[in-house]
Amino acid sequence: MAISNEQAECLIQLKKKVLQNDNVLDDLTINQSFPFNLRLELVSNEDNDFSFLWEITQSTKNTIRLSLHFQEDESKIGLLRVDYNSGHHNPEFATETLPEKFVPYVGKCFSSGESHVHYHVDGYKSLAWAIPIEDSEVSVKQILSTDLHTKIASAIHDFAKIINLETKLKINPILL
Repeated sequence: MAISNEQAECLIQLKKKVLQNDNVLDDLTINQSFPFNLRLELVSNEDNDFSFLWEITQSTKNTIRLSLHFQEDESKIGLLRVDYNSGHHNPEFATETLPEKFVPYVGKCFSSGESHVHYHVDGYKSLAWAIPIEDSEVSVKQILSTDLHTKIASAIHDFAKIINLETKLKINPILL
């Protein structure tokens, strides 16, 4: 199953809630110890044809490396991912269907400490394209070791807003 860039954006914009043990949750408290690793199943009451998976992973080697990954669950098509303090290399070529915002970043190699945001782009492998986090809608632009606990919680809340999650999240940062 292939989806267009517009369809990917529509899936991101659907209102979603966390589904846990067959219950749709209005609120969720997350108590997690290091490293922060969490998989959440999300559903939308706007379109029952789709379910979603949100994965949050923190590196055990580099505590300030965090990935927030969002995909359509059945097809496993990645829709959006934010990588903090992680490397990536964009494709070396641009097709005529490549959205304009990616053109300046053809072949860009992000260093291991360069945060960036991956997007679904039709015609390329899943989440192959990224732009610098500074050029994205993500409001938490960096995570440093000096503010690790509060920034991780802020980044998770920010990402929840971007993917239109209606379940209210309470994160216990003391255990991060």
